[in-house]
Amino acid sequence: MSADRTNNHIDFLAGGGEMGALMRAYDWAASPVGPPAAWPQSLRTAVRIMLNTHYPVFVWWGTDLIQFYNDAYRQTLDDEQHPRALGARGREFWHEIWSIIGPQIDQVMSGGGPTWHEDHLIPVTRNGKLTDGYWTYSFSPLDGDNGIGGVMVICRDVTADQQANIALREREEETRQLAIKLAELNATLAQRVRDKTRERDRIWNVSRDLLMVADHSGVWRTVNPAWTQILGWSEADLLDRTSRWFEHPDDQAKTIAEIERLASGQQTVRFENRLRHKDGSYRWLSWTAVPDEDRIYCVARDVTEERAAAERLKAAEDALRQSQKMEAVGQLTGGIAHDFNNLLTGIVGSLDLMQARLGQGRIEGLTRYIDAAMTSANRAAALTHRLLAFARRQPLVPKSVDVNALVASLEDLLRRTIGEKLDLEIVAASDLWFTLCDPNQLESALLNLAINARDAMPNGGKLSIATRNIHVGAIAADMQALISGDYICIAVTDTGTGMAPDVLARAFDPFFTTKPIGQGTGLGLSMIYGFARQSNGYVNIDSRLDSGTTVNLYLPRHEGSAVEVSAEHPRDGHMSAGETVLVVEDEAVVRAVVVEMLQDEGYRVLEAPDGSSGLARLREEARIDLLVTDVGLPGMTGRQLADQARETRPALKILFITGYAESVAMAEGFLLPGMEMITKPFDLDVLSRRIRAMVRE
Repeated sequence: MSADRTNNHIDFLAGGGEMGALMRAYDWAASPVGPPAAWPQSLRTAVRIMLNTHYPVFVWWGTDLIQFYNDAYRQTLDDEQHPRALGARGREFWHEIWSIIGPQIDQVMSGGGPTWHEDHLIPVTRNGKLTDGYWTYSFSPLDGDNGIGGVMVICRDVTADQQANIALREREEETRQLAIKLAELNATLAQRVRDKTRERDRIWNVSRDLLMVADHSGVWRTVNPAWTQILGWSEADLLDRTSRWFEHPDDQAKTIAEIERLASGQQTVRFENRLRHKDGSYRWLSWTAVPDEDRIYCVARDVTEERAAAERLKAAEDALRQSQKMEAVGQLTGGIAHDFNNLLTGIVGSLDLMQARLGQGRIEGLTRYIDAAMTSANRAAALTHRLLAFARRQPLVPKSVDVNALVASLEDLLRRTIGEKLDLEIVAASDLWFTLCDPNQLESALLNLAINARDAMPNGGKLSIATRNIHVGAIAADMQALISGDYICIAVTDTGTGMAPDVLARAFDPFFTTKPIGQGTGLGLSMIYGFARQSNGYVNIDSRLDSGTTVNLYLPRHEGSAVEVSAEHPRDGHMSAGETVLVVEDEAVVRAVVVEMLQDEGYRVLEAPDGSSGLARLREEARIDLLVTDVGLPGMTGRQLADQARETRPALKILFITGYAESVAMAEGFLLPGMEMITKPFDLDVLSRRIRAMVRE
């Protein structure tokens, strides 16, 4: 049987990463220590602890000082030293520094007790060259069959600490004196250590970590002095009882579960709980533990300050995020106020001039003021639509769309928009899937992107619009907001000036623009972002300074055929045939305007200020051809009114009016057959055409 197969059946060699594997594969039978099955119990225990701790540990065993070490210690070795150090004889292997460590090892092997060395100068081999290094380490005896059988080393490379800065040098004297708080302590404890059972390994008496041995029921059997130093409890306080008496109540259940895992043979890599200090405060401990035949060997570290620092960092990060959020809100409200004040000034100023002229009996030139007021009002409407799109509250009428056909229909408009200095290329995928979105909003998004591209290429260039199908997997680093599935991608690419990283990072921020004052609202890209997210899609930007920009718009795949959107035509002057329209609107001015427009066109018009009144009119009247209702009515909503109306008039046609899409109005399936929606503010021509089309269907 091979050495590897034999060693694989030795439980104490289990685990240990690379070194565990090397030790299991090593032909120990040919070495002075013999096969692992014959090793003394103290060597087995030492090797088990060594392989299953994250601390650098090294063991010399026997008169030949045969060497063992773990993965953490392996990191301190030069590539020329590892793995030949495993199983080697210590005197030959460390001959260049034996004058330093040899006497220390002889002291321990001869029964002189453990040694402790802090910030000790020991040369180390790096890249084949012996260089100075500083180490903190302890040499502790391991019991053999006839006295001391070997030496265990727990060490740490502190070279970087020694070279850190002058502040550290100022503490060297304090550190030296401490190394001397420890030598004296070891001397006084040496006799007591000899009287302890083998279960209480003597190396733990000089450890700064909390070391403990418990049985499989969780009863503490042995602790090291660090417990008193860290938590204040004496050894007598801690032994022969479980930790439940001084453990935080919220942690007791998980600690019991962890002990059961250990008793079943599983290891603990990192487990955290809280134990009470003698002064009443709680300290966080991080545990590593391994089970043996009837014992659990544990190492714990006080991480209270680390957790407190992490919590302080999290609080600071939360405060920073809140500050950034408030800054963004301030930027948003400031931008809105600035733009709306400008627009309102144009509207109010035009109306003031009209009022003054009419008061003077002068009507010449009034058209100019009417046009100015309408222009400002339309710009205000566009601004609110863009804000709602950014906030994902834009009323959408999603339809199955053939994006290739939509882009083709926009080609003439796009060419006129970008001008003759720019080339336009449309690359349409032949097998492009359909998508579900609001085609009008998609047209607006593409037009905005074309305008941005035009402004980025003042000296000419090329604008490309390409479509393709794409599948997004579960993990997509650049599209983390998308769930996995099929999408279409519309890529709009220009050869313009591109964006610097700081500009790219803020590209979607509302009211952020690099254009001169008066030439951009800073809402174009934020509107596109909101439209994409509201449509269950996504948008990202790839841009480099002086290398152009590509905006990728992703929209979800939709099964089925595309619906052709009919173009709206100007009012044709045809009068109503006497159809009855019920208008339900709580805003009196809006209701009066709509009612008067409908009456001028020959409709029989009924009106109501709220849902309850509207429902009463529906029950009173024999004939109603169309219900026009605001969505956001007080009390009963427009949708609730529509649902109750259709209980008695299932074929009733309904046109919803909304100032913004309340959450229900944005939901998929809100518009049933025979229902449509129009957004405030609306042009009366548009409203007239929509009503005429619905009553004549």
